[in-house]
Amino acid sequence: MNTPLDIVFWGIDQALADQVTEKVVTHIMELQTILDRFNSEAETFKVNQTAFSKRMVISPFLFESISNGMKYFQKSEGYFNVFAGKVYASLKEKSSFSENSLPIHPPKDIIKINTSNNSIRFLHPAVSLDFGGIGKGLALDETSKILDEFGIKNTFISFGGSSILTKGHHPHGDHWPFSLKSQKIAGDIWPLRNDAVSVSCSGHGSGKTPHILNPKTGDYPPSFTSVVQSVSATEAEVLSTALIAAPGEKHQKIASHFNVKKWAVFPIH
Repeated sequence: MNTPLDIVFWGIDQALADQVTEKVVTHIMELQTILDRFNSEAETFKVNQTAFSKRMVISPFLFESISNGMKYFQKSEGYFNVFAGKVYASLKEKSSFSENSLPIHPPKDIIKINTSNNSIRFLHPAVSLDFGGIGKGLALDETSKILDEFGIKNTFISFGGSSILTKGHHPHGDHWPFSLKSQKIAGDIWPLRNDAVSVSCSGHGSGKTPHILNPKTGDYPPSFTSVVQSVSATEAEVLSTALIAAPGEKHQKIASHFNVKKWAVFPIH
């Protein structure tokens, strides 16, 4: 995923910390061989190349990720869409939009899944899987399972600075404190204990190309940052992305569909 991974443990010895870290890193690399849409050896790349022309049997993890992508499309009211990778890429390159080219229909109308044998088939030529908006969340939730396997009670993990997973608490307190440099969110410190946080932004300014689009209009959203706290890193990442893509009047309703502890959206100045 080409993203820095910082892990802080306390209360365990170096040997165990090294063992856990090695397993976490290895597993994240394995996930990348499934979810990467650019690597020709990755499963998602192969699915994108083939699934419109024929039915494909896929790995349990990818099948579950696609099934969850369908669920998150509904929960986000269409503002989070893992099936529009090809269209998003085209919009970013050409800055053009056509309603007919964008698969904004419900996923059940554009992709067929068979739970009996983990097979899928794309029903629309524009369908293309893109887990870029959810990959770190999936990786952190898988990491959480590994930490539980090893009985790790206290840790703080930052994946690229925008996706965070915590277990237990800081050695000098009853939680892990989280804050942003820009104190626009309600409450300067968010206490984290067995929680995840995702931070998304629209990426305007300083020559940056926005990486989040409104999938219903093709427009780049205004310059905002969203922050979401949840027990699920995946849900936090999905909602933080959807809150950037969706117009402000939709935020409260969309957030109500997710199991989150806290969320905020504020302008970037």
